[in-house]
Amino acid sequence: MLKAHAADRHASRRSSRKLALALMVPLLVGPWAGCSPKPAADDDATTMKAGLDALSARHDPGVAVAAFRKVLEHNPNHYGATFQLAAALEAAGRPDEARPLWEKMLAMAESHDDKQTAATARAHLAGDGSGSEAATMQAGLDAFYARHDSAEAIGQFRKVLARNPTHYGATFQLASALDAADKRAEARPLWEKTLQMADATQDTATADTARARLQAKP
Repeated sequence: MLKAHAADRHASRRSSRKLALALMVPLLVGPWAGCSPKPAADDDATTMKAGLDALSARHDPGVAVAAFRKVLEHNPNHYGATFQLAAALEAAGRPDEARPLWEKMLAMAESHDDKQTAATARAHLAGDGSGSEAATMQAGLDAFYARHDSAEAIGQFRKVLARNPTHYGATFQLASALDAADKRAEARPLWEKTLQMADATQDTATADTARARLQAKP
């Protein structure tokens, strides 16, 4: 009888832990063949890292677009995936597809009181002129992902940050470009800054990427 009660209590504790997990991560990925279900948040974080790696390491916006779309299928309001998908679509030369994402990003940034990202989204939507922050950002993205020119990209992203030191995208992209140019010492403070900004906006995937870069061996 005592063993039965102990087993019941153990089963109850396991059920409580499962319920807590379900409440924290309400959207679960269905079971794969031969595998147990996996929380969507974990799967999305892995997919976000794959997309960011495709952009920053392999300079392949097409693969990145597919990865960020997959995250948004699970979580349509994912902050980082929305921004990165818009940027990846533009880097892939698909501005018409990027536009609704910038519109969505603007609404999300305003709801988070993220003024800098909101301003970036507005600039993209306005199709601002060649001297604008958005145009400079786009020039950096084109150099980095289309032409694989890290040096040119670094220069463009630095211009953006000279005008707007807290620009979220430029901070991340400059850190990535510096890493690609094997300038990790210069990239480190940018990854630290990206981590702080990602934590502030609860952008878990980008925060995890920044932590991984900070922990990577030189």
